[in-house]
This record gives sequence, C-alpha cells and structure tokens, in this order.
Amino acid sequence: RKLCLKRKSINCCRELELTENEINNVNLLREKSAHITKAARSATVANLLAPMLCIPMFKDEVQPINLAIWLGYMLIAVFIRTWMIFQLAHEAEKIIDPQRNLKIMTYAVGIVGFGWGLGWVLMAPDLLMVNRMIYVYMTTAAMISSMFAYSVNTATFFAFTLPIMIPSLSTVLWSVHIFPWPFSVGLASLYIVVLSISKNFAKIFEDSVRLRFCNERLYQELATERDQSIAANQAKSKFIAVASHDLRQPMHAVNVYLELFNLENLPTVEKKSLSKIKGSIHALNAMFDSLLNISKLDADVTQVNHRIFHLYELASTIHDLTEAKATRKGLIFNISHPDFLVRGDKLLLQQIISNLVSNAIQYTESGQVDVCFESEQDCLVIEVSDTGCGIAESEQQHIFNQFYRVDQTRALHDGLGLGLSIVQRLCNLIGADIRVNSTQGRGAKFIVTTPFPLSKSEEGIHAIHSIPKTKDSQRSLQGKYIAVIEDNSILIEAYRQTLANKGAYVQVLSEYESELDEQLLAIDRIDCILSDYRLSQTTGDVLIQKLRDNYNKEIPAIIVTADTSPSHISLFAKLNVQVMHKPISFQDVAAAIEKIVATTDATVPP
Repeated sequence: RKLCLKRKSINCCRELELTENEINNVNLLREKSAHITKAARSATVANLLAPMLCIPMFKDEVQPINLAIWLGYMLIAVFIRTWMIFQLAHEAEKIIDPQRNLKIMTYAVGIVGFGWGLGWVLMAPDLLMVNRMIYVYMTTAAMISSMFAYSVNTATFFAFTLPIMIPSLSTVLWSVHIFPWPFSVGLASLYIVVLSISKNFAKIFEDSVRLRFCNERLYQELATERDQSIAANQAKSKFIAVASHDLRQPMHAVNVYLELFNLENLPTVEKKSLSKIKGSIHALNAMFDSLLNISKLDADVTQVNHRIFHLYELASTIHDLTEAKATRKGLIFNISHPDFLVRGDKLLLQQIISNLVSNAIQYTESGQVDVCFESEQDCLVIEVSDTGCGIAESEQQHIFNQFYRVDQTRALHDGLGLGLSIVQRLCNLIGADIRVNSTQGRGAKFIVTTPFPLSKSEEGIHAIHSIPKTKDSQRSLQGKYIAVIEDNSILIEAYRQTLANKGAYVQVLSEYESELDEQLLAIDRIDCILSDYRLSQTTGDVLIQKLRDNYNKEIPAIIVTADTSPSHISLFAKLNVQVMHKPISFQDVAAAIEKIVATTDATVPP
C-alpha cells in the first residue's frame, strides 16, 4: 500500500511538472509568433519595392510573358502575405493560438519565397551576367534578413529559404550555362553559413526566452515570499498587540490590588509570599514593556531628539535603575564616565544601556557588571561587560533576532528574547553600531558606537540650563485641575487618592455626552486629562478631542490603555496624546502627569 501511495505521489509530481513544461512551451511559441510577426510587418515595404525594382532592370532582357507571370505572381503573393500578417496579433500576451499563428506565417512567407525561387526559372536564363549577379544579391539579402526574422521557427525559415536555395543551386545542372561551377560552390557555402547562423540564432533566442521565463518565475516567487514575509510581520505585530492588550487588562488589575496591600500589616510568612508575587509581577511587567517597545518600533513613532546633557546624568540614572537589581543578585556593579557633554537622545541611550545591563545581570551568576563610557573620534562609545556565561560564537549572529534565546540558558532564566532585538533596532534608529565580543564561559562585552558628539567645553557646560527641582515633591500638583475619564470605579478611587495626595483637584468626567456637557458647564479650567482608551460607550481619544474643542485649547492629555497595536500608537502620536500602557503603577501615572504639567507651565509665557 505504501508503495502504491509513493507511486501515485511520483505520478502526480510528474503531471504537475509536465503541465508546467507545457505552459512554458506554449509561452515560447507565443514569443516566437510575436517575433516573426513583428519582423514580417517591418519587411512589408521591402517586399513591395523589390519586385517593382526588377521591372526597369530586367524588362529589356527577359521575355515579356515570363516577366509578366513572375511580377503577377509576386504581387499577388506579397498582397496575400501582407493581408495575412496584419490579421495576426504581434504581441505575445494577445496571441491565443500560437501554433495557428505560426502556420499562417509559414504559408505567408513561403509563397513569397517560392516567388523568388520561381524567378530563377523564369528570368535567370535570359539575364546577362551582371543582372544575374544583381538577382543573386537580392535573393541572398532576402535570405540573410530571414535568418533573424524567421529562423526562430524552423518550418517558417525553411518555407522561405528552401524555394530560393534549391533553384539557385540546381542551375549547375541546367543546359544553359548560368554560373561557372566555382561560383555555385561558393553560393552553396554561403547557404551553409546562413543555415548555421540561423540555427545558432534560433537556439540563442529560445534560451533567452526560457531564461526570461525563469527570471519572471523567480521574481514572482520572491514577490510572493516578500508578501508572505510582510503579512507574517503584520500578523506578528497584530498578535503581539492583541495578546498584549488581552493580558494587560488583568495584569493591570493585579497591580492595582497588590498596591492596596500594606505589607507592614501582614504576618511574616504572608509578607514573604506577597513579596515573591510582586517580584513575579515585576518580571511580567518587564516582558510587557518589551512587547510594547516592539510595537512602538513597528509603528515608527519613536523619534530621535538631540539634546545636550551631562554624561554623568545618564550614568547616574543607569546606576539608580540597575544597582539594586545587581545587588540583589550579589553582583558588583561599576559604572565609569568622563566629565563630558553629549549631544544626542538621552532617553534612547538610557533604554539601550538599561537593556544591555539587564541582559548582563540576568546571565551573570557571580562576579561583576561594568558600564564604561568612552570617547572615540569625538563620539560617545558605550561598553557593557559582564563575567557571565558568555555567548558561543555560533550563537552571536542570532542573539539580536526577535524572540531568540540561547538554548543552554532557556531553562535558567525568564524572558521573551526581545531585549537585544530592541537594542539592535534602537541602535539602527539613532545610527549607532553595536557589536559583541564574547567567549563561552568567560563573559561578554557589548560595544555601542554612537554618532553622538562629545565635548569638554566649559562654555558648553554653562550653556546648559538645569531644571530646578520641585521644593515640595509631595505636593507637586498643587492647585492643578486634573480631569479623569475612567469606567472602572476601583481605578477612579485610586486615581483620585493618588492625585489628591499630590495636591491636585480631581474632576471625574462622564463618558456620556449629555452628562459630560452638564459637567463642563461648571468647570472653568482643566490642566491635564487622564483617560482610559476603551470605555464602555466610546474611546478616550474622542473625549479628549471634545474637551480640547470645548476649551479651544490643546490640553495636555494622557491615555492609559492595554492596547499596543502600532496603528493606535500612531494615532496617539498624531493627536499629541501621551500614552501609558498597562500594567502600570499609579505613582508612574502621577509622575507622568507631573512631568507633562511642568513642561506645559515652562512653555507658557509669564
């Protein structure tokens, strides 16, 4: 039974292959027919003029009746030929039956070739040697032109040339001495060359057409693979966005409920268990942040903002963000930097370095993680090295791929395999180069060479205006009116309490149009809008735009959502709305409001 199935499979493959070959053969015939038809059309004028030129040259030497018969036949033959070829399509894609077209073309050029051969019988014996040579020249020129016009189809070529060759070569057997035999031998040699050249040209034509078909098929396959790749990438982005959205909602709720717990009021055992739960939730939050970063990069909304900043500011931020993580794992964390000024995007650099340091800490069980800032050709170079497990040379070319994780460490560490992929894409975004030097078992060093210039100029240092710190960080939103749009009562109370503790006046607005209109009548001012995106009746962006239109002002706004699709990220960017993705803590939301309100106040003239 298996043998029968195997034979059936082989037969099916042969049938498919045969079908493809048949299609290629039909297409080849179409190309041949189109080529011959175009060539025959272009030679129409020559076919009309050549017989007419014979009248003044041969009328005094050829018997009138023979000349009349020959001219009459040629005129009829040329007329039939012209009518037939202009009835045929001369574009390959319009030819329905190429075999029929080729047969018609063979008949059309064959009757003209027969006419030129008939001239040898009717006129050549009466011509003087000079005019015989002229007739030889005319027929030979016709055959040479036919090499490139008709040789692509053997039947058509021979239908035109053989009626000319046979009579001209048979003259050596005639009783009338037409040509000396050496001339006939030379003429035969010429015909052999014509046949040889036509054969080679036909082969080259066929090979070139088949090669073109092959190239077109390869191009179609490449186009199909490209389309499939684009579709797969879009499907991946959509899947990440949908899955991220569906998972972020319950994760955000988990974060909310965990923040409501007071660890100090819990017994020791429960406190440890809850601390572990929080640690796991933080790990999941980090994974969601990686998915969000991928969505942002796919949406092409991440912009490079060049600003001048002190290098120690970036180093200090990296140190504060990562030292605790390294300490918890028992690692020594070192960061060294010269006293430089940098012109570049501080936030993107911070994200690149943070991902590299987190990756180093994750794969280092003992020893240390070092971050070093250096100058190379007056540009910033960052080195992140560790004493971890290292990366095998065979793996180094794959570690920047999305979702790629080294097999030997897959079971030892959590993660999605997106950290280094995000680093690579961010480096491409800012025009930086990243490379890795590593030996398995001896740690790894990542080197990022940026195009951001460095400066030690004192004038440059004094040109930077430091942002004054808030005197009372606990009341950083004192006197600010914050509008909150949310359909979850638990989140509303959490927002209200968090923002009120910062000194803000919180106004919870309804998503229903009639209720919202009544509320706005009693509100004179809104400093910032905080809204969920997916509400029960509408979406946050619609309500934000309504509030802006009502006050005729582009009020700063923040949308908190679990939706990470690139299309929505692009939408929020166009609306100039800051977006924060769940799960996220209320303190982070409050910090974002503080920053956006402070930025707005700084841009408003006194």
